[in-house]
Amino acid sequence: MRAARRAFASYRGTSVGTRAFVAARYVVAPMGVLAGELQGLRGEVLSLGSGLCMLERYLAELEPDLSFDGIDLDPVKVRLIHKTQARSPRVTLELGDATAIERSNRYDVVLACDAMHHFPADRHGEVVRSMAAALKPGGVAVVKDLDVAPRWKFHWNRVHDRIVAGPDPIWCRGPADMAALFETAGMEVEHARRIDGRLTPYAHYVLRARKPS
Repeated sequence: MRAARRAFASYRGTSVGTRAFVAARYVVAPMGVLAGELQGLRGEVLSLGSGLCMLERYLAELEPDLSFDGIDLDPVKVRLIHKTQARSPRVTLELGDATAIERSNRYDVVLACDAMHHFPADRHGEVVRSMAAALKPGGVAVVKDLDVAPRWKFHWNRVHDRIVAGPDPIWCRGPADMAALFETAGMEVEHARRIDGRLTPYAHYVLRARKPS
């Protein structure tokens, strides 16, 4: 909670709407599980579709040996993070396309939190290959995304995304299918598991894969 409060404070001076969105994200996202996936790691993290960098700023508060390079397609969010970066200096955000990362073998971790379902399904393999190429040998990829089942959760997630992100469709992929994409890209999948409660409305799962040394 202290880390979340410090991360939230980094948005001081932004609009009420921005701070409300950040606060809601901290409530909804499984922050503790994601923190556990990166616990004790060191080095540089590339984060895809970082948006307002809520997760990255939270993780930076917990892990002093990690720095975060976020990329996103929204120039408004990039400008906002630049304006507030002094309050979270180890988190940066630049304009970038997750399917065209020109940073081969550079990162210790690549993170994609609720980003994959915003890419069309036929581009998921392209994104995964891009993630694998960006990692150093021995580096890890961490994906948190939404399952396609049960259907009531999928439909709730679709409504939620339309409210938050606009009318574009979402393309969810189950953990087993996502794991298969990483294996096809030459990654070693360490786990792909559901992390939501039975009655919670979000079909969260987390996948962790390692690039062979």
